[in-house]
Amino acid sequence: AVNKLIYVGNPDLRNVDGIEKVTGEARYVGDMSVPGMLVAKALRSPLPHARITALDVSPALSVPGVVSAITHMDFVDHGNFGWPTKDAYILAYRKVRHVGEPVAVVAAETELAAEAGLAAIIVAYDALPVVSSAAQALDPGAPLVPEVSPTGEGNLCVRHIVRNSDPGPLLNNAPAVLDATYTMPHQEHAYLETEGALAIPEPDGGVTVYANNQSPHINRDTTAQVLGLPPEGVRVIQPPVGGAFGGKDDVVYQTSAQVAKLALLTGRPVRLLLTRAESMAASYKRQAAQIHLTLGAEANGTLRAARAELLIDNGAYAAATPLASWRATVHAAGAYRYQAVHVDTRAVYTNNGYSGAFRGFGNVQAAAAVELAIDELAERLGRDPLAFRLQNCLRPGDHTMTGAELDESVGLAACLEWVRDRSNWTDKRAEYATQPTGVERRRGIGVACYFHGTGLGGEGVDYATATLKVEADHSITLTSGLTDFGQGSRTVFTLLAAEVLGVAMERIRVLRPDTQTALESGPTVASRASLVGGNAVRLTAAKLMQTLELAAADLLGCTREHLVRDGERFIGPDEEPVTFDDVVDHAQALGLQLSAQGRWQIPHIEWDFEHGMGIPYATYVFGAQVAEVEVDLHSGRTRVQKIWAAHDAGTILFPKGALGQMYGGIAQGLGYALMEGFAFENGIPQALDFDRYRIPRATDVPEIEGTYIQTVYPHGPYGAKNLAEPVMVGTAPAIANAYSQAIGRRVRSFPLNSGRTP
Repeated sequence: AVNKLIYVGNPDLRNVDGIEKVTGEARYVGDMSVPGMLVAKALRSPLPHARITALDVSPALSVPGVVSAITHMDFVDHGNFGWPTKDAYILAYRKVRHVGEPVAVVAAETELAAEAGLAAIIVAYDALPVVSSAAQALDPGAPLVPEVSPTGEGNLCVRHIVRNSDPGPLLNNAPAVLDATYTMPHQEHAYLETEGALAIPEPDGGVTVYANNQSPHINRDTTAQVLGLPPEGVRVIQPPVGGAFGGKDDVVYQTSAQVAKLALLTGRPVRLLLTRAESMAASYKRQAAQIHLTLGAEANGTLRAARAELLIDNGAYAAATPLASWRATVHAAGAYRYQAVHVDTRAVYTNNGYSGAFRGFGNVQAAAAVELAIDELAERLGRDPLAFRLQNCLRPGDHTMTGAELDESVGLAACLEWVRDRSNWTDKRAEYATQPTGVERRRGIGVACYFHGTGLGGEGVDYATATLKVEADHSITLTSGLTDFGQGSRTVFTLLAAEVLGVAMERIRVLRPDTQTALESGPTVASRASLVGGNAVRLTAAKLMQTLELAAADLLGCTREHLVRDGERFIGPDEEPVTFDDVVDHAQALGLQLSAQGRWQIPHIEWDFEHGMGIPYATYVFGAQVAEVEVDLHSGRTRVQKIWAAHDAGTILFPKGALGQMYGGIAQGLGYALMEGFAFENGIPQALDFDRYRIPRATDVPEIEGTYIQTVYPHGPYGAKNLAEPVMVGTAPAIANAYSQAIGRRVRSFPLNSGRTP
């Protein structure tokens, strides 16, 4: 056995593929070009809602250089796809539902020829009334966005509930009650690399697709379905991905199927890359939400009960919103103790683009609302907002807002205490409360905390698979069904395998995600890679290690129990070491198979969607943030001076990667708080570039002081939970609460820097 951990938690480890990315050696889809490759371009709807009355792509085929053109007619069942709601199309069918929806695609010898081909396509629209708000979508006479309502209730896409006792009596006579509505905007993913795919036809009638998607197996199955091919007829390979944050699933499935069809029709490779304007119009966003909260508390500050009503703008297609809105539902009252909680959530169709998965997956909106509400309730009670949270926050042995018991790995109080002490909260809060009136710039300090369910939870069966194989040159090949799109899972998987096997990380090579070599493991979402995928790698490595130990014991003439490891060396009772290479060679001479496959599934949980009861997640990540801001009262300009952040994500496997996640999450949360409301006016997006849609620049990001409170989750690999999504959740409400102290009044909507004077 390895005597001590070498790689897990090692602060000096670097990302295994960082060098190739920063040197430009990594080959993204946009870098890939093969002989005979055609360029594809998509014709996209300029209207948010319209019936397609004419569509003829044949004129495009007369344009010099245009080789092929396709519409919905070129796909099985018109290209209908989607999960969990099958309501979307590879190319628009019958009508368009949002600006940027693809209607036809051409493949040509050059980009200019492709653009000329698009211009030649005959298309006519009959404009339909636009559903421009979630509230309007529920009107009895509202125009129907989907062709057929999936719920039978007009534009209602999905409904979710939580029913934990009855909050009514507890709220009716509570000494302190807050009743308020909070408005959260759409948000653009703004990943560095736009969506793209390259398809290459195969001699057997199949097709290989290189796509910057998050979930290659889902992409394979979707593409095969709409092409009428068996799953083995489509191979999907994921090259390096320039960021995703949840946004590279459905849109890339469309793109992949489009180029795959064109490749099969032309017999030539076809590549399609979205421009930034196309990406911002066509891609799904974070859901906009209106959240009505009623919270009740005792005069001494003890929370009694909560009621929440969420109205979520899903846009034109369901995508992942049925799942994201469920996560919002089971987090809507926050990380606090209550006697009773009811939540009612409705997600509706509109013509405001469409929405789907985005880092935080519904909890960003839910946590922002409840953390603003908790602050406001503390203010009404005359309580310090951080002390109020410490009084009511979840601790070991408590029950969450859904009634599930927390019996392990609950570090929320420690997170709150850390940010309180490191930020000098008590003194600054008092100082900023007594700033003189009439000054142009005022400061504030605010706090927020959160909890975030680990993995898919009640959204689906949560499992992952991995394989390991020792090659002839003594290197080790690793595959995983989960992907790395910038979050660092390739490094985590490598260090876990190296830790279990006791070998140098340099021996291990992680193959690019490939549906022909990696085993299916569900979607790469919900920050599942370290927990679920990491456990699969750990178990696979343990299987391989057993075989190696049998070979080493035979070579050294002892039992497995008498083996000692010193780095890569195996040592027997006579204290004469043999190398890893020696053991591998001996295992092969014995005829042992030096490969293994492992699967791990998250502990069983149950959630009753019909009755809104059960255990939504096996465990949670917790965290707290304090933000200090300065507001120019004349212009409304807000500068975040510093953020203190503490997160309980269990054991930290890859410290540098974890800190990078924290910094990135804070920057993204800062954008959500201050500047990033993606706006639609009557269904028309108001910004399709980064001149008009502002994301944080380096000069906007403040000093960050962060830490990880390392509890141990016994079911995680070496005690780890998840990380990538939760680190964003607390940032926006912490900034908003600091802003409220600075300007002297409460705010209930984002973004804060919206051009209005406070």
